[in-house]
Amino acid sequence: MLDNAVDVFPADRRRFIGGSDARIIMGNDEAAVLRLWREKRGEVEPEDLSDNLIVQLGVVTEALNRRWYEANTGHLITDVQR
Repeated sequence: MLDNAVDVFPADRRRFIGGSDARIIMGNDEAAVLRLWREKRGEVEPEDLSDNLIVQLGVVTEALNRRWYEANTGHLITDVQR
């Protein structure tokens, strides 16, 4: 797990839709969508993603991904969740 896990994984992920949430929402796994909905409503504890490789890769490449998107689309990202 990263040393700065508190910064990486906000205490209240219910307030926004992150990349991992978007993947679930756009997927075909109805049980995962239902679990996410319950997490966002505060009915169940969020899944611990701190050891998930895809999440870790997203964390360390977030700034790069944001710059690439902005350069290739011309759209600036102004609301960054921290």
